[in-house]
Amino acid sequence: MKPSTTCCPKTPLPWNEPAVGGRWSRRSLLLTAGTLPVAAVALPALAARSQEAAVFIRRMVDRALEILSRTDRSREARIAELERLLEEATDLDLIAKLVLGAYWRKATPEQRRRYLQLFRKMIRRQIAANISRYDGQRIEIVGSRDIDDRDIMVRTLVYDSKRDAPYRIDWRVRHSDGRFLIIDVVGEGVSLLITKRKEFGEIVSAKGIEGLLTAMARKIEGNDDPPRARS
Repeated sequence: MKPSTTCCPKTPLPWNEPAVGGRWSRRSLLLTAGTLPVAAVALPALAARSQEAAVFIRRMVDRALEILSRTDRSREARIAELERLLEEATDLDLIAKLVLGAYWRKATPEQRRRYLQLFRKMIRRQIAANISRYDGQRIEIVGSRDIDDRDIMVRTLVYDSKRDAPYRIDWRVRHSDGRFLIIDVVGEGVSLLITKRKEFGEIVSAKGIEGLLTAMARKIEGNDDPPRARS
């Protein structure tokens, strides 16, 4: 078999590094020589971490769908199972702190305790709402990419018979202490973390931290519309 005569494309010069007589400068050669071994190790490691994050989301999604589909079990039993899965797959306390942002440092220890407690109750309420909306949706993992040295974004598509096009959900996963944890969910480009931070920030700015805690408690009890800065 005749070997291919197609050659690989020339390697481009490093940014802002001029050629000297048609060759790389000595400095660029030294920089490249020093960088290549690092890249050879780092790139496969990053790719492996990204793939592992995708597997983590796949397993979490499969478990959640399996729980949701168990119509032979009571609603409360399924809520309890989903709560346990949530505790395993997410860092709820970190998410709650990130949502509160700079106001977390201004809250008293007692306010922080109450806030974390209410935040978890709000998540439980959302789980209960999701159970009632489940109707055999299918979720597909379509890709993953590294955001920085800690976080990976895993993209999924949700197929629903009631929609013509799939719904895109991105999961921001953090790798910490040898494990993966979800720290944000981005639906169709809208970050849950950023949306809640803005919503809660408006309430605290208008009514203080106690006002936020009151609004959260009322929402959990079902005696109010979604928390707003103005009544």
